Amino acid sequence: MAGAPQHLVGLEHQLQVSRESALLGNYEASLVHFDGAISQVQRYLRTLDDPALRAKWLRAKEDLSGEFQIVKEIVAELSKLRAGSKAVPPPTAAAPPPSQLLLRPDPVSVVGGPSGAAQQRDPDVWSPPKPPPERCPPPPRRA
Repeated sequence: MAGAPQHLVGLEHQLQVSRESALLGNYEASLVHFDGAISQVQRYLRTLDDPALRAKWLRAKEDLSGEFQIVKEIVAELSKLRAGSKAVPPPTAAAPPPSQLLLRPDPVSVVGGPSGAAQQRDPDVWSPPKPPPERCPPPPRRA
């Protein structure tokens, strides 16, 4: 920005860094740089007397504020997702994996309670696959 007013020195770099940070997923740094850029534009707006130039810079500030808001919404959405993933606790080392729980015999049937057939079937567990039908061997080839 050759010949730029003192208030706008570094604005181009500030915007470039903020947008690149957002593209790379570094949203917190992006918010810091966007905030700095918006503050620079605001300081410059206080010095302007020309209404046409002032209107252009107000529009630029509104556009930057819109970008800033989008990044803030992304950060809020990510924090919701992170909070949601913490709601499901990870399995503890003391608890066996679910696959081992399925292989253990039912303690009631081992002790002499109702037989396995009398137990209710879990609708969420698939039954074992049926064996493939027997096929007849192919007829011998004639040479």
